[in-house]
Amino acid sequence: MKIFTPNRFLVRNFSLICSMLLVLIFSVGKGWVQVTVTASGGTASATYTTLKGAFDAVNAGTHSGIISLSITASIAETASAVLNASGSGSASYTSINISPSGGAWTVSGAITAGSPLIDFNGADNVTIDGLNTGGNSLTISNTTASLTAGTSTLRFIADATNNLIQNCNILGVSTGSVGTTLSTGTILFGSGTSTGNDNNQILNCNI
Repeated sequence: MKIFTPNRFLVRNFSLICSMLLVLIFSVGKGWVQVTVTASGGTASATYTTLKGAFDAVNAGTHSGIISLSITASIAETASAVLNASGSGSASYTSINISPSGGAWTVSGAITAGSPLIDFNGADNVTIDGLNTGGNSLTISNTTASLTAGTSTLRFIADATNNLIQNCNILGVSTGSVGTTLSTGTILFGSGTSTGNDNNQILNCNI
C-alpha cells in the first residue's frame, strides 16, 4: 500500500505560502474596495469602487439619514461623481461626511471637458475633510485641460448650500481665464436655481 507523503517543499514553506496568499487576498480587496459607506437609514453599510458609485447609491436612496463615506484607497473616476440634493428623486439624507482612512489617497480622473470631477448638484450639508493627520490625507484632481464651460474639479450648482471642504489638496488644469469665460476653474460656483449656492466654505486647502 502506498503511503501519502506531503511534498517537502510545501511543508518547509507552508508559512511563506500562507503569507503570500494573505498578501494577494489583501491586495485584491484593496483594488476593489475604495469607498466604504455607513448610514443611519436604508442600507446600513456597503462598499463601492468609485466615489461616483457611492453617490449614485445615495441618489437612489440606498443609503439615507446621516451618511459617512470612508475613502480607503486611491480612486480613478471615469465620469463625474454627482451628488443630488436630498429630496430630489429618491435621495434622502441629513448630512454626508467624506474622509480618507488608512493612508494618503487621491480621487482623480480625466473627466470629459465641460464636466466637474465632483458635482454638488444642489447637495447640502456635505463635508469633505482631508484630515492631513496620522498619515491620512486626500487629494482631489481633475486632469482634463480645457476652457469648455463647466470644466472643474469641484462644482457647486443648483443651490448647493452649507457644504464644507477642508484640509484637502484640490488640483485642476482648466484653462479658462477672466475675459474669456468665468465658468471654468479648479473650484467652480455655478448657477443657482432660487436661493443660490450659499454658505459653502473652502478651508485650509492647497488649491
